[in-house]
Amino acid sequence: MSKRHCAALIILLVNFILLVYGVIKLGWYISEIGGLFLLSGIIMGLIGGLTPSKMANGFISGAGDMVSGALIIGVAQTILVIITSGGLLDTILYYAAGLVEQLPPAINAIGMFIVQLFLNFIVPSGSGQAALTMPIMAPLADIMGVTRQTAVLAFQLGDGISNMIFPTSGVLLAGLAVAGISFTKWVKWVFPYLLIQVAIAIIFLIIAQSIQYGPF
Repeated sequence: MSKRHCAALIILLVNFILLVYGVIKLGWYISEIGGLFLLSGIIMGLIGGLTPSKMANGFISGAGDMVSGALIIGVAQTILVIITSGGLLDTILYYAAGLVEQLPPAINAIGMFIVQLFLNFIVPSGSGQAALTMPIMAPLADIMGVTRQTAVLAFQLGDGISNMIFPTSGVLLAGLAVAGISFTKWVKWVFPYLLIQVAIAIIFLIIAQSIQYGPF
């Protein structure tokens, strides 16, 4: 590597050190992080001997790879806006909890898992889904004889597994757009793996229910 390359890498390292410090100590978020990366990119461009025109063209070229992903995410978010604004989310959750309550005691935890799995399509945010569903699922677990830790395990498995296939997951769609992989091709490839993970999750939930996974 040339001295220019080494200097640019040092700037990149300093960038990440400032990023960690800013997020932890100064409460930085998207705007500050984006500004930091933009500034470090300009500095590295100058160190590399690029003209402002070349830097601007390089930025536009890189941003162009993200445009399709950003548009797909925007369209996917409209589903969430319609469901939330229309007051449909609470209704869906109410009837889903009612169905879980009707299941035999041996498979209540599996019912919770399936509910969380499909609710992740509507609420792809893990923290948002927890805030929405756990105040209902925790007391429901107490009534049905399911430990609360089993209910939390059902939430974690349901929230995590479906992130790899639901189109409302912004990270998934952005990643596929950048990699140049169509969503249809991705689903065909990952669906068998998803079924395997669902089967494993059900086995673990049956074990958790049988041993009264706790201590809570």
